[in-house]
Amino acid sequence: MTVSDVSPLPERPAQREPSPGSSLVGAIISSLLLAAWIGWQMGWVWALAGVFGVLIHELGHLALINALGCGPGRIHFIPFLGGAATMQRAPDTEFKGVLIALAGPVVGLLAAIPFFLLFQQTSEPKWLGGVFFIGMINLINLAPAPPLDGSKALGPALARIHPWVEKGALALVALAVVAWAIWSRSYIFGLFVALGTFGALRTRAVRPEANRLTVAQWLASVGLWLTALALCLIVIVIAVKAR
Repeated sequence: MTVSDVSPLPERPAQREPSPGSSLVGAIISSLLLAAWIGWQMGWVWALAGVFGVLIHELGHLALINALGCGPGRIHFIPFLGGAATMQRAPDTEFKGVLIALAGPVVGLLAAIPFFLLFQQTSEPKWLGGVFFIGMINLINLAPAPPLDGSKALGPALARIHPWVEKGALALVALAVVAWAIWSRSYIFGLFVALGTFGALRTRAVRPEANRLTVAQWLASVGLWLTALALCLIVIVIAVKAR
């Protein structure tokens, strides 16, 4: 299973940026490792869907990071896990953070279109596996458990009720996700979520400080998260029913 994260870069002394060539080589190696890992577990169509799906997902984050003044953003492939989009500066409002977090799962669903078109042209059910996998990647990323996107999309709305509501929800959801990961033998994914949640819960603030959500933004955040959830489920249902 692939995961996604979108985070501000930590403060650090100025240093020379890696050359474009070295960054490209690193991205290629990381994406090939990710594809090999998925292909070994689930086959080459799912490997193709996983790498392409992660790329489109992270491009969704990147577009909002740059559009909302938090860039320049960068995309990183994480071997055996998925991808991450980093930003130069944290959003100055929690609502901007919500929009950046949700951009990945929503835009990421567009990656399913080529696989569905290939199914329509060939009638080969294997392409529906790619549609299903892309839907699942984005659905799971909506879970409010660090470091998944859902923790940044739904977390501010929960924190507006009370900070402990957010932390309690993160802990419960993370426990459920880790249990599922163990049951499905996705041990690396389970460990990644467990470590991310532990790191978030042991800090005073789950996210960087920013202007809190207004009532209208709270309603919009919850509504947008539910909309993204519904879109992911629609893609998954289409893939299942089209078989």
